[in-house]
Amino acid sequence: LIDNGMRPSQLVPMSEEALQSLLHEQSIASPRPSTESQVVNELMTLLASRDRTALESRLRQEVGRLGLEKFVLEVMCPLNGAVGTAWEEGKIGIRDEHVYSEMIQSLIREAISQVAKPDGQPRMLITTPSGELHTLGILMVNGLASLHGACCISLGPETPVQEIPVAAADYRVDIVCLCFSAAFPKRRILPYLKELRSVVPQSMEIWIGGAGATGLDRSPRGIRLLLTLHDVIDAVRQYGRAKYSQRSRRPPNPLPSNAER
Repeated sequence: LIDNGMRPSQLVPMSEEALQSLLHEQSIASPRPSTESQVVNELMTLLASRDRTALESRLRQEVGRLGLEKFVLEVMCPLNGAVGTAWEEGKIGIRDEHVYSEMIQSLIREAISQVAKPDGQPRMLITTPSGELHTLGILMVNGLASLHGACCISLGPETPVQEIPVAAADYRVDIVCLCFSAAFPKRRILPYLKELRSVVPQSMEIWIGGAGATGLDRSPRGIRLLLTLHDVIDAVRQYGRAKYSQRSRRPPNPLPSNAER
């Protein structure tokens, strides 16, 4: 799992059963060819050499070659992990991590602008809780959900919990989606989710994901835990199929009577 881009801090709290399940999911859902591993290594070399022009050019080349979805799943995910590991091991500085973060965010936002669906379904409000500064997770969710038909309203990071139901009502969303990084204190997640569920209308779904949520033993009732980005894609598709099924089961409008005509 570490070789596939996950951090030790994500994995250590998990039970053996959870680790085996996650490993099985990754082996089925997101096999990464060796060519993509080589791409990640080459991108890391460019980052470490601080050749910003070459790094940005290569990232754009890979987005163009793979498309947004495959780039996020096959390159960006392991690359995020490689950058974090290199920083933890002292191979790159925090300045290098920031350069990468700014560059990849600009690139993905540009790609999202080309696939955004203002009238898409479901309508998703995407953010992070107060104290969670990391934005790559919500950016990846935004891109993948948009590609699969959702209308995504991103509030960026650190939205106060009291503001989320207000924003959800203002933007008439179906789903509130939050991302937790491995850096977010795990002891704060469950109390936060209970408070959030109590203030967000029951008619709105709450989805959570990210490395910080991976080791949770449980989630409060009414909150859906998505362990991987493939789970996000599946959830968006399932929501769309369920809505279509509901519409198809509605009886047709009766023909107007003579008096109504």
